[in-house]
Amino acid sequence: DRYPVEMLEYLRLMCMSPEDLGEKKLEDFDYSRTISSANEREALTTVIEAVRMQLEKYPTTEEQDVELIKDKNMFGTLSKQARMAIRHRRNEKRLLKRTIAALEKEIKKRG
Repeated sequence: DRYPVEMLEYLRLMCMSPEDLGEKKLEDFDYSRTISSANEREALTTVIEAVRMQLEKYPTTEEQDVELIKDKNMFGTLSKQARMAIRHRRNEKRLLKRTIAALEKEIKKRG
């Protein structure tokens, strides 16, 4: 899994609409299960938006990091610690992008 189940359960609660609630009380719901299609889409979209905001905080794009790594002359002049940091930053971005892709796929699968 790319995100904690507890987070999704919380988001299902926070994204509930009056239509989702109906005549039920909040404690009557099993938040480990889909509440409604619209609620699930909203919860997953919230995670996507949060991940995108995190990606925007990086000073460079993944592509810029890849180009830097490919430039052996430039990359070689950096300290080992700096090279490791750039590789780590690139890998974090890849993970975040894959999380977005997985969530978007899940939304499409659910309709």
